[in-house]
Amino acid sequence: MNRRFSIIGAGMGQPQSLTGQARTALENAEIALSTERLAQNLSAIRPVEACAMREMAARAISSNAAHAAILVSGDTGFFSAARTLCDALAPFGAVEMYCGQSSMQYLCARLGTSYDDVYFLSLHGRQGSILGPVSFHKKVFALTGGAWSASGLCAELARAGLGDARAVIGENLGTGDERILSGTTAELAQVSCGSLAVLLVENEHASEPYQPVFDRDMTRGDVPMTKQEVRWVAASMLSVKPRDIVYDIGAGTGSVSMELARRAPEGMVYAIERKPEGLALIEQNRVALGCYNVIPVAGLAPDALEALPTPDAVFIGGSGGELPEILSMLRARNPHVRVVVSAIAVETLALAQQTMKEQGFEDLEIVQLSAARGRKVGGYTLMTANNPVFLLAGGGNDEA
Repeated sequence: MNRRFSIIGAGMGQPQSLTGQARTALENAEIALSTERLAQNLSAIRPVEACAMREMAARAISSNAAHAAILVSGDTGFFSAARTLCDALAPFGAVEMYCGQSSMQYLCARLGTSYDDVYFLSLHGRQGSILGPVSFHKKVFALTGGAWSASGLCAELARAGLGDARAVIGENLGTGDERILSGTTAELAQVSCGSLAVLLVENEHASEPYQPVFDRDMTRGDVPMTKQEVRWVAASMLSVKPRDIVYDIGAGTGSVSMELARRAPEGMVYAIERKPEGLALIEQNRVALGCYNVIPVAGLAPDALEALPTPDAVFIGGSGGELPEILSMLRARNPHVRVVVSAIAVETLALAQQTMKEQGFEDLEIVQLSAARGRKVGGYTLMTANNPVFLLAGGGNDEA
């Protein structure tokens, strides 16, 4: 028997939101499956069997129907379960997909705005943060659900310093209970909304994630600061990925934190600093540079790291004499963690190298940087050298 499976994007989950092709495929199928909510809403077209999403493919296969239809919410190509379903069904017959209207398209149309400049984010049952995307994009659309409600995301933005950003919450879109609310994130953080809600945030002052942080961009005060040449190389040696969780231990002014935040525009950077004057500068610089995915953390490592999420990459600019203990904790938290240690003294370099070897860090690499900058003296340009700095990088392995 030549079997056929139709995966149908049900749009907002109402009969009128189906495309003509999707409706025809649904009507012609021998069996139709969907979640409880969609089954109730679409029963006016034909009987639809309610089924848990995790059981949907198995139920379609076991039905032995020549043509089975599976309904998924929204559009099959927009943060959809359609791809997983397709992979599961493909060995048993031909799979065809019918697109639907996504909540993003629907909301933008209702608002009369375009979405060709929108950054798309799904936090529906997923881990992550909205801070980085809103820091570095002028317009962000987020699917909510699970641990994150639309108002909860607005509260996170407001706490981080983005309370004046404009936002729109779309709840129960396309239904009789539809509600669209506009305001600042601080205002919408006070709104109670259900799980079927989406969020559109506009940050007209979004920072440029691909612009390196120059020393001239930073407010320094009397706190030591890692120079731009060193932090550029250190950030590259860390191989930071867009969604990484990153620590900057001994953050000082936060110059390395800001550089790492731009290299992890969908991730989070935790700037650990024990001195109040340093913490104040980190807060000042994160706002000035628009790096709201930098979170200042007061305290001394390793104790200050206890409550933080597991890191993917760590820069250690100052250890307060606790370097072996810090490296040991990092390895315990994540055997694959990538670490770069900055050292001015050869004794610190030797200790870091020995400790990382003993704790199983692999691919150790040492770089010494000696940078000089030109300055004008009369009609001449003279080179002024910065202090040399050692950078020691290493990663984890699969056996730790």
